[in-house]
Amino acid sequence: MPAAHAGPSACLEYKMEQPALEAAFPYGKGAHEVQLGGGYFGSLTPGTTLRPNLDFGIFSLRHGWMLTSAQPGRLSGNLEFLLDLYAGGVTYGPHGMLAGGTLLLRYNVVPPGRKFVPYAQIGAGGLFNDIYENRAQHVIGSGFEFNLETSLGLRYMFSDRCALFAEAGVRHISNANTASRNFGLNSAGGVMGVSLFY
Repeated sequence: MPAAHAGPSACLEYKMEQPALEAAFPYGKGAHEVQLGGGYFGSLTPGTTLRPNLDFGIFSLRHGWMLTSAQPGRLSGNLEFLLDLYAGGVTYGPHGMLAGGTLLLRYNVVPPGRKFVPYAQIGAGGLFNDIYENRAQHVIGSGFEFNLETSLGLRYMFSDRCALFAEAGVRHISNANTASRNFGLNSAGGVMGVSLFY
């Protein structure tokens, strides 16, 4: 009799554990995400001689680590840490290139069914550029600048391992008054691309 009872009990426990196991990936602690995307950002301030409009496009490669696991619930989510490496060039305004890296902290909202997964993130980092060589403008004043950003995004999950993402946000680029020119660049735009989880 104990053996007969153990069979159904083990089966019941297995069925109870399966939803939790399925819900853990890819938004479980220790999972990884790679994002590849492209974006465009435009100046938020009116253009002047010293502070011209400066719009730029970028290509972005990110690697993310899930710090916590999402729990069941409509608005529940998890924390994710990402390293964002990007490079691009000016499309409107003083010509130049830029490349840098940003550390991002993201909160993923993982609803039941998780077909659409919204997120919010903030980040800080730095970038190198040659835009500063144009002395006529006072927006970018040094070869190294700091970068602060925040954005809202949304993933569309094709499967547990593949998704499309799109996000919109704002960026602030400046050298924190370490150079004589430092009006700074405030811009808004977005990034979109693909996500792979493992």
